Amino acid sequence: MEKKALVFDIQKFSVHDGPGIRTIVFLKGCPLHCEWCANPESQAFHQELLVYPDKCIGCGKCAEVCESGCYVKQENGSIAFDRSKCTNCCKCTEKCYAGSHCQAGSYMSIDEIKEEVDKDIVFYKNSEGGVTFSGGEAMCFPDVVAELAKYYKEEKHVSTAIETCGCVPWENYEKVIPYLDLVMYDLKLMDDEKHICYTGGSNKEILENIQKIRKLVDTVIRIPIIPGINDSLADIKAFGEFASTMKDDISTIHILPYHNYGLGKYHALGREYQLEEIEAPADEHMEEIKKQLEGYGFTVNIGG
Repeated sequence: MEKKALVFDIQKFSVHDGPGIRTIVFLKGCPLHCEWCANPESQAFHQELLVYPDKCIGCGKCAEVCESGCYVKQENGSIAFDRSKCTNCCKCTEKCYAGSHCQAGSYMSIDEIKEEVDKDIVFYKNSEGGVTFSGGEAMCFPDVVAELAKYYKEEKHVSTAIETCGCVPWENYEKVIPYLDLVMYDLKLMDDEKHICYTGGSNKEILENIQKIRKLVDTVIRIPIIPGINDSLADIKAFGEFASTMKDDISTIHILPYHNYGLGKYHALGREYQLEEIEAPADEHMEEIKKQLEGYGFTVNIGG
């Protein structure tokens, strides 16, 4: 059977997810559900429908093709959508030329992914860039990532990297690490109870996995800075002290300031965004955090 992956985006010309110019392959599905996630459409392990009512022009094409009765044309010409009936078949997206209905996630074969990524191979080589596998959580799909990473590292001779939350079995990493040049590893909260509260999962496996990974491949720690959740002096101290135990292998930390750019996607998915009242951290606060972590002997970058 042909191996396929559920891909929700292939982003080209990225310069923030590893060295040089890169293409990011985003695989859909994640074991965590962080309340601040900017890509909520990446979390579920299946295709999903996003609906943007403000873009609807009332043509009624969605109602014509929907077999579940999700759409009803109103007297004023607008189209009412009942998400409780939706099966995420996404047939309506094929008819919606106004962009009101969008599909998150498409199944692609390994060869189809290669064909798309290979279009920009010259840019990777000229900039010492390459391919980064992200998500969701790319390491939920180790066989797919291993095959692609091996191809780009051994046949195309370009840089390979993953972005990972660390919350997957160690066996998944073992399949992929031989074909990686870089791991960008997220640490979200050091307190396990808070980690469960805000991400939906424990950090125990995460902290165990990074101790193994950093000995096998170049690793960068990434910390999303979420005001009021993980940015206190005590939180940053906990990050710094834990990272210090790995200074022989890890020298760089990226701190990523919170933003709410994904807010519209939550509404389009019919989901509530839990952090609407939180504002982005001030530049001065990010600089303070940077200085605090530098005090532990790390090179610290604000942003990716």
